[in-house]
Amino acid sequence: MPIANYSVLAGRPTAGKVVSGASAHYQITMQAAGGPFTVAVNIQSVDGSEVLYAIEEGFAPPDLAALLALPMGMTALKSVAGGLALDYVRSTVGGAPMITRAQMTLLPNQGAKAKGLSVEAEAIQRAKARALENAVVTLLNMTIADMDGVIYAFGSAFSDKGRVDGIHDIHMNQGNPSAGGFNKDNGVWQDGALLIHLPSKGTWTAVFIAFQTESWSTDSVGNPV
Repeated sequence: MPIANYSVLAGRPTAGKVVSGASAHYQITMQAAGGPFTVAVNIQSVDGSEVLYAIEEGFAPPDLAALLALPMGMTALKSVAGGLALDYVRSTVGGAPMITRAQMTLLPNQGAKAKGLSVEAEAIQRAKARALENAVVTLLNMTIADMDGVIYAFGSAFSDKGRVDGIHDIHMNQGNPSAGGFNKDNGVWQDGALLIHLPSKGTWTAVFIAFQTESWSTDSVGNPV
């Protein structure tokens, strides 16, 4: 079964903080019509499903005109080709893949301790484990500093108090193996990402997140081939 309430949230970020737990997230607060909203971004690897990530500067959104035409707030998306829905395996920009597995970097597990490392090597390992968190914080601060900066968060809209007040699953949502339980989320044209627009600089930056256990070869319903 695909993820629930596939949507894109467009809004002005105002703050961010780390929320720890079994799978740590960086929580961004966004202001928009119907908000405030919470955006939960995976920033740490967990055993068995290590995080892969890519920060793509100078990014060109697949459908720029439609993206800019979105109202601020939460917009439900149809999980079909030809619209704003994203698919890591199938989306293209100018005839080229939007993102590939080869562009992704493995995020070391911050909680894992490698044997035999020197103090300096351990410090480097910890810094690498926080690379995604640091990148998200930098992009957040840049967006807040830009008076017209907007973050577009693609994922699954959720409600904690009887109304829509956040979005999560901001990562690849297909190719999960049958073991592990996340295969229930498999589907096509329902992948998550962050797209950051800074009008003052005329730039777009994309943050793509996936898990090492996910396959990049999937069938018509998002299951691994």
